[in-house]
Amino acid sequence: MRSHLLLFLGLVLAACSPAASPAPAAPSSPPPSTTAAAASPAQPPPLDTALEPLRALVGTWRGADPDRHSTGQFTLAPELGGKVLVRRGYNDSPQGHHEDLTLMFSGPGGLRASYWDNEGHVIQYAVTASADRIEFLGDEAPRQPRFRLRYDLHKPDEIAIDFAVAMPGAAEFQHYTGGVVHRVSP
Repeated sequence: MRSHLLLFLGLVLAACSPAASPAPAAPSSPPPSTTAAAASPAQPPPLDTALEPLRALVGTWRGADPDRHSTGQFTLAPELGGKVLVRRGYNDSPQGHHEDLTLMFSGPGGLRASYWDNEGHVIQYAVTASADRIEFLGDEAPRQPRFRLRYDLHKPDEIAIDFAVAMPGAAEFQHYTGGVVHRVSP
């Protein structure tokens, strides 16, 4: 579990590094659109009302940590007509290649997220949002660590991330890593 956690956290480190991000790739031509609204960059993507508090995370975000020779990126986009948000992330470092997928949705108990990665981790989160913070709080499970991931919204294209862990039996979360990511495309 510890080695898997470290690789997962490598993604957070790469995405959170305050170091300069790699330059975004040259834009390519978008595929033909069937409606003028879909082609308009001014139109925000459709999003269910319940997911609106998470809109600030929509887009492509990058980070790099030159000291750890690590780079990462995640993209968060609405799917299924805006009923879910899908986050796809990756990280490349000397420790290996990490990929993850998170689905965010509205359930009977409020906002939820389910996380999976290529190392076999599965984490269920309760999600809360305020005007300047979005927090993912891992569900409690016997004899398992609990995770907390916070996104503090600084500017429209800048988010500070804090990842913390509460070890089994501990009530307090301990900061593990964090930093700032920048949006490279909406």
